[in-house]
Amino acid sequence: MDKIKKIFRSDLWIFLIDIISVNAAYYLALLLRINMGVDYSVPLRELPFIYSKYAPFYTLFCILIFFLLKLYGGMWRFAGINDLNRIFAASILTSAVQVAGTMILLQKMPLTFYVIGATLQLCFVTVSRFAYRFVLVERRNRVKKTFNALIVGAGETGSYVIRLLDGGVAYKPSCLIDDDFYGMSMDGLPVYKSDETEMVLEKHGIKCIVIADPKIGGEYRRQIQRLCESRHLTLRDYTSYFDYVNENEESSLMETPVETGQKSIPFSPPDISEAEINEVCEALRSGWITTGPKTKLLERRLAAYIETGRTDLDTEAEPDRWKERLVCLGSATAAEELSMRVWGIRPGDEVIVPAYTYTATASVVEHCGATIKFVDIQKNGDKITHCPEMDYEALEAAITEKTKAVVLVDLGGAVADYEKVFEIVERKRHLFRPIDADGTPLGDLNSRIQRSIGRVAVLSDCAHGLGASRVIGGTLKNCGAIADFTSFSFHAVKCFTTAEGGAATWREIPGVENGEIYKMYQLLSLHGQSKDALAKTKIGAWEYDVIGPWYKCNMTDIMASIGLRQLDRYPKLLKRRKTIVEKYDTVCDELGISHLIHHVQGMDSSDHLYLI
Repeated sequence: MDKIKKIFRSDLWIFLIDIISVNAAYYLALLLRINMGVDYSVPLRELPFIYSKYAPFYTLFCILIFFLLKLYGGMWRFAGINDLNRIFAASILTSAVQVAGTMILLQKMPLTFYVIGATLQLCFVTVSRFAYRFVLVERRNRVKKTFNALIVGAGETGSYVIRLLDGGVAYKPSCLIDDDFYGMSMDGLPVYKSDETEMVLEKHGIKCIVIADPKIGGEYRRQIQRLCESRHLTLRDYTSYFDYVNENEESSLMETPVETGQKSIPFSPPDISEAEINEVCEALRSGWITTGPKTKLLERRLAAYIETGRTDLDTEAEPDRWKERLVCLGSATAAEELSMRVWGIRPGDEVIVPAYTYTATASVVEHCGATIKFVDIQKNGDKITHCPEMDYEALEAAITEKTKAVVLVDLGGAVADYEKVFEIVERKRHLFRPIDADGTPLGDLNSRIQRSIGRVAVLSDCAHGLGASRVIGGTLKNCGAIADFTSFSFHAVKCFTTAEGGAATWREIPGVENGEIYKMYQLLSLHGQSKDALAKTKIGAWEYDVIGPWYKCNMTDIMASIGLRQLDRYPKLLKRRKTIVEKYDTVCDELGISHLIHHVQGMDSSDHLYLI
C-alpha cells in the first residue's frame, strides 16, 4: 500500500491525465459513432447518459491494468520501444474490458464506438507519456547550468540522481551509461553502453561523472577514477543515498574517489585495525568470552588514562592503585542508570536534564521512576565554544527540594562548564535532603553517599567525551575525573569503541571506599550476584548469594579485547580527529559559518562531532 501511495504521489499528473484520457476517448467515440444497422432499445442520443453510469467502473479497471503493466512508478520516464509495447498491451486489455463490461452491464454498443474509443485512448495515453519527454528536454534547454554531467547507472537510481542534479546549480545531467538500458532514453537523456564512454565524453563535453548505481563493483569504480584523473574530470558518488548491500562485491564506500582532496564520507565508521582483530581472536581461544581478565585489565587501564592522560602506563605494576575505580558495562545507558541507582535516584525525585541531548540521557531517569525536568540550552550556545550547553541561569532556577541530580552532556566532545554548575549546586545545598538508610545494601550505600556529598549530584553524560579535558579550579582534569559520576559510551560510532559497551566512573567520596561503590556496580550489573564469573573460578569460591533482583549489563572479554587495543591507538586517533577538525574550521571560518569550537583556552574536546 505504501508503494502504491508513493507511485501515485510521484506520478499524480499522469494519473489524472489517464482518468481524463480514457473517459474522453469513449465519450468522443459516442459523439463520432456510425450506426452499423444494429437495433437499439434506446435512442442513440441517450447513449452518452447511459454510458456515464458505467464509466467509473471502466476507469477503475483501466487504472488497475495500467498499474499492473507498470505504466506508473517511473516507467513512463523512459521513451523506448518497450514502453510503447506496454501501452499497446494496456490498450488491448482495456478494450476487452470495455466490450465485456458494456455488453454485460449496459447493452450492445455500436461497433464503431469500440473501434474509435480504443484508437483514441491509445493515442491519448501514448501522447501524454511521450510528451513528458519533450517537456523535460525543453525545460533542460531553458535552464543554464555550468557543467555537463555523465551519470553511470540508469533505472530508479539514475532517475533519482537526475532529479538531484536538476535541483542544483553546478551540473547539468546530459546522458547516462548503463548496459541494461542501452539505446533507450531516460528523462529525455540518451543511454549509452559502457564501452562508448570515451566517445560520450567528447560528444557531450562532459566535465563531471556521477556514479548512481550502487551495484557497480570496485574495479569498475577504479577505472572511472583513473579516467577522471587522466581527463581532470570531477567525480561524484551518490550511491550512499541508496539502501543497497551487494554481498558479492567488495565494499567501496570507504575508498570512493572523487576529485582531488574530496571523498564521499560515511558517518562514523569504526576504526578497527589488525591489532583489535588479533586481540579478539586471542580472547576467543582463551575460553574467556564473558566478563573476565581482559575486562578487568581494561577497567584499570581506563582508570589510569582518565587520571594521567597516558595509555602506556603499566597498570599491572601497581594493580591496587588502579583497580575498582571504573566499571566497564554493556552501554553508556546502563552506566548512567546504574550511577543514578548507586547515588540513590528514586520515585519522587527530580533530575534536571538538558533539552538538547540523546534520548538515553533522559530515559534512564524514567527507568528509576523519577521525574525528568528539561532545561533548554543557551540562546546561540555558549559564547566561547558555541556548544549548545544548558542555560545555567534556568538550571539554578529549576533546582528545588526534590532535585537530586543534574546531568550535563559533553556534546560532540566539548566539555560543559562543570565549574559553574558546581557553584550552583553549592549555593542550593540548603535545599538538599539526603535519604535515610533502609537496612538494604543498596539503600544504606545510597544514604552514606548522599550524606557525604550533601548536595545535588552532578552527573556527566560523557558518551562523546573520552579523552576530552577542562580546567577546573585551576587544574586541568580529564573527563571522568570532573563530575561526581561519569558515564562513557564505547558504541561503534564513538571515537573509542568496543562495538557496544560503556563505562561508569566516579570521584572520590569521603567516608565511602571505592571498593564498596565498585562492588555495588557489579551487583547491579550481574543480577545481584555477589561474585562474578572470574571470582567464582577460584578454588572453593563457587558459592554466591543474590543480593537483589537487579540487572544484566556487564561487558564481555570479547568487547574488552577491542577496547584494549583501541586504547593503545587512541592518542593517534584523537590527533587525527583534531587535524580534520582544524580543516573544517578553516573552511567554515572562510564561509562565515558558525560552528562548534572544539579547542579553546582551558578546554580541549575529543572532537567527536562537528556541529555547525
